[in-house]
Amino acid sequence: MEEEKRISKRISFDSAIRYHQKGSQKQYDTVGKDISNSGIGFISNEFLPKNSHIVFELHPPWHQEPIQTLAEVVWVSDQPYSERFYVGARFLEPLIAV
Repeated sequence: MEEEKRISKRISFDSAIRYHQKGSQKQYDTVGKDISNSGIGFISNEFLPKNSHIVFELHPPWHQEPIQTLAEVVWVSDQPYSERFYVGARFLEPLIAV
């Protein structure tokens, strides 16, 4: 059994996400899987290297305005029978409404 390493309890987050790697202008749209005060899990069609920095624009249903934040990729997992990836990222700064 794998040891739980999460700091905060995560909740389901099936909401829109727009992101790009820091320093890149190419943006990607996807949906989240789960979120907490310390990080986010999401699906990506692109491989994101561990330790890369990602700028997120989140659209949570409980907040009227989009929220922007910076996060670091902490793990990447292949999705079975798919060319997509399940990614876990740790927030590096507080969530800021834009």
